[in-house]
Amino acid sequence: MNLWIGRPGALREITDGAAEFDRSPDLGVQEFRSLGGGVTTWAPPTAPRRLSLSWEAMQADDAYHLDRLARRVDGPGPIHVIDPGSDNWLAPSIGAGRISLADYSEWVADPTIIFHPAPLDYDVMRVSLQATSGNRRIVFRRPDGSAYPVAPGMRVAWWVPGMVGALSELRIYTYTSAKQAASVGSFGAGPANVDRPFLFTIPEGVTHIAPVMWFSKLFADLPMSGAYLRQARPEDSTARTTMRQAFNAAVQAGTAPVTAYTAGTGVTLSVSGGKAMLTSTGVAGSALSFGTAKTHAVSAGEIVSLTHAVPGAVTPVLVWTDSEGATVGQSRDTLIGRVPDGAAYVWPKVELGAVATAAAIGAVSLEITSGPATPPGEGTRPYSITGYSVTPAPGRVRERDVSLELVEVTE
Repeated sequence: MNLWIGRPGALREITDGAAEFDRSPDLGVQEFRSLGGGVTTWAPPTAPRRLSLSWEAMQADDAYHLDRLARRVDGPGPIHVIDPGSDNWLAPSIGAGRISLADYSEWVADPTIIFHPAPLDYDVMRVSLQATSGNRRIVFRRPDGSAYPVAPGMRVAWWVPGMVGALSELRIYTYTSAKQAASVGSFGAGPANVDRPFLFTIPEGVTHIAPVMWFSKLFADLPMSGAYLRQARPEDSTARTTMRQAFNAAVQAGTAPVTAYTAGTGVTLSVSGGKAMLTSTGVAGSALSFGTAKTHAVSAGEIVSLTHAVPGAVTPVLVWTDSEGATVGQSRDTLIGRVPDGAAYVWPKVELGAVATAAAIGAVSLEITSGPATPPGEGTRPYSITGYSVTPAPGRVRERDVSLELVEVTE
């Protein structure tokens, strides 16, 4: 991984590693002390990053490129910098799956996707998918609504590991400008590959990209997880999510004894021909639960996906319980849910209508998916060069010792 720097649409890779490299954010925190000795602080809502870089004996072509940028030979506007220390190009809020000041501008969704209002600033983004027809995608953008700057030949990694249980595909749309007027290409990894980062080499002619999530399963009020987009790293080639099946083989096949289920009001369980059967009166409280409140262990942040063909099913519910089996919450009317903080178990159930004649419960599945934590988002705001020095390298006429000072600026 190397530094990329240049005007929009003309990033250049600097292959020489910087001898010194500081990328600390400017927190801008101010302290105020009262007469009584108490301290309060004030901090701005954003912390612009400052870059300080220096090279020894830089090759002439790279030095010329930096010289043109510093002296604004090609124009006065800001420049883009993609440095090798950036773990996540996504803005802090979108990288964490949170709403920043109730601003949805960093996501563009098809009409099939519902964004739920956030009750609090910086609350977790919650989404629902209630229709399987039409496009079912969410496109990630920069805070100003533009696409992410890249350069041909750059290799990037795009992943949302915590959403794998709900995703059908990861894609990257490519553009020739920042404003996403029209995609010039769409590249993706199908359902079999969403358990790993999508690695993509930027083709010729492409200057900007937008990462995209596609969904296929229905879900309701699903909390968004963290995501990352960055220059590909060696570990991205081997990173994977893990998935385990919570139901045993008999429950999966619908041949388990009735003790594997919990019958609600008006529900009768039986066995016929080796198959688990049920009848239901359909009254309030009619439900079939799988296991007990402490059967299926989970960890906070995991995604749980229930698949079933239970006769008379009306409403699926994922009940979250703590280490004592007490309910801490539930995800209703959805087959996919994220384990909330404080939950130690999931207790899946299906509320039932009337089933007059005993019918087979049928095949079921309970997949639990977990992924690695995502690095904090840092954004890709433009930079302005605030300091520059260049001197001939000792004894090397065509090489330069170069230093740059830059600061992130508002777009």
